[in-house]
Amino acid sequence: MSISGENRLLIVGAHPDDETFGCGATIALETARGTSVTVCCLTGTPERHKELRSACKVLGARIIAYKEKDLELTIHEVAKVLIPIIQEFQPQVIISHSVDDYHDDHRVVHQAIFRATEWAGHATKYKKKAWRPHRLLSMEINTLLAAPTLLVDVSDYIDVKMQAIKRYRSQLEKTKEFYLEFNLQKARLRGLQGGCEYAEAFREVIIPVHGPFYDPKVTVKTVF
Repeated sequence: MSISGENRLLIVGAHPDDETFGCGATIALETARGTSVTVCCLTGTPERHKELRSACKVLGARIIAYKEKDLELTIHEVAKVLIPIIQEFQPQVIISHSVDDYHDDHRVVHQAIFRATEWAGHATKYKKKAWRPHRLLSMEINTLLAAPTLLVDVSDYIDVKMQAIKRYRSQLEKTKEFYLEFNLQKARLRGLQGGCEYAEAFREVIIPVHGPFYDPKVTVKTVF
């Protein structure tokens, strides 16, 4: 549990629409449950940010949007941006890109969030600002996860996700509305695997422990 008892979820995406395509129904599910959900988007034009705001309003999430250019993200600079965000919002769970994603920006963000998640919790460096998330998950956008470790039943929220996808008019027009059908079929596939109608898939990313540096403290348990 968090310090305040409130559940907090941070979604980190390289581009506007990554959050909706990757885990939009999970966002809608969590906001309906009272979870505080923040979407951090690292790139985008004014037009794309307008679509982002509209989609996240449908999903119930607040946003932080940056204006970096596509394909110019670097691991070091993105990590520097993300560390204070993690420390300010203190999410127990972070969802971001997969290391196996086809898009260069997505892979950069994966490596940056892995680094930022590790370092944000170092109390020896950041003192009282330090915060260590409890869980880091990778989402799937266009590149399907080969071996997901978590399937979230989003059957009751798939319609909300589809409404949010429709707010990304620029992307639907560019691809002849491919993303509507692709995301629906992807959710059906994961639902079939999970024994429900619709699901979203994630893969756990293990956050390393390098010593007694972290806040909150890493729980020490026996193997069983």
